[in-house]
Amino acid sequence: AVLVRAVLGVVYRLKYGLVVEKSEALRELHRGQGLVIAPHTSAKDHWLVGMAVFPPVRPTFVVSEHFLAKPKLRPILKLAHIVTKKMFCPDVGTVLNTLRAGKEGNTVILFPEGRLSLCGRTGRVTEGSGMLAKKLGLAVYVITANGATLTFPKWAKDARRGKIFVRTEKLLTKEEVAALTPAEIEARMQDAVTHDDFAVMQDVVYRSPRMAEGLDGILWRCPSCRREFTLHTEKNAIFCDCGMRAELDGHYRLSGTHFSSILSWYDWQCEEMDPAHECMECDAEIGAVNEKGNMDPHAGHAHIRMDAENFTFAGEVFGKPVSFSRRTESIVAFPATVATEFDIYYNNMLLYMYPTPDRRAVAKWVAYLDRVVAAARDEKIRQTAAIGS
Repeated sequence: AVLVRAVLGVVYRLKYGLVVEKSEALRELHRGQGLVIAPHTSAKDHWLVGMAVFPPVRPTFVVSEHFLAKPKLRPILKLAHIVTKKMFCPDVGTVLNTLRAGKEGNTVILFPEGRLSLCGRTGRVTEGSGMLAKKLGLAVYVITANGATLTFPKWAKDARRGKIFVRTEKLLTKEEVAALTPAEIEARMQDAVTHDDFAVMQDVVYRSPRMAEGLDGILWRCPSCRREFTLHTEKNAIFCDCGMRAELDGHYRLSGTHFSSILSWYDWQCEEMDPAHECMECDAEIGAVNEKGNMDPHAGHAHIRMDAENFTFAGEVFGKPVSFSRRTESIVAFPATVATEFDIYYNNMLLYMYPTPDRRAVAKWVAYLDRVVAAARDEKIRQTAAIGS
């Protein structure tokens, strides 16, 4: 493990401009134990945080259970000290295993948002994160990998060369964790992981001959003709069948369209959706974990539908009929792979949904659910405020 960390450190420094800040908070963490939280902005976050704390700290990462369904990755994870989590599901086992790791003297590393967003924007801390921190009773640190989103965009075809600056700060002492309520701790966590890589690293140039390739996996509506799934990418350009063409530069600034950034384009198309009058519906190929513990992407098929009230699934998995319905807002979020699949648990069974005919629809399914959940959350806040007044 020490050798792997050393080799990765050299590669990341030379190739991606990695700098790990040797702050007093990091030195303090190296001398003891803590709960580390981190914004989840890239697929390499576990490596980046791990390179900051290890050695001398032995970290226990809380990671999604779906990683164990990858046969090439599973042996590595079994050698590591990890705790697995069913995403956005009540999971008592995860809590107990995490608390056990804390009692054994390990530093627990948690990405409290629970998923990696499609567009690089940090999300909401999952409910219960504050209670977990309080039960652990450890000082809380924040490790932020500035530039990770821009080096390893979730939607991109390849990595970019630029700079990654990893910094560590102390968020809460053990005494503060003991004195604060779980809700107060969660609020502090939310403030700490809310992060905008595009603003923090705006003066850094990120280099790739294919800056825009893959963007059509998260941008589905053309701002000129307003049609959906007519966008394509090549090298530094994103363009539409209607003739619209925009360029993405090394600062992640767009030209050729009235949107100056990826996030403003993404937000616009999300605002164009109206869950009160629009539903999502398609056929899908279904992936599921087989008896060998591997994800089988050809496990079945289904028809899926989602509106503001309900998500429904009707199909078959491994030759057996599977049908269920869930309140849309209760799903909380869809973990997803851009232009490939989004997933959900049903009766503790992990299901991957590959929409047909165009897998780029994944982004719209994810964004639609995010809008429904945000609206439900805002309504609850409004009702609570009304009762209080």
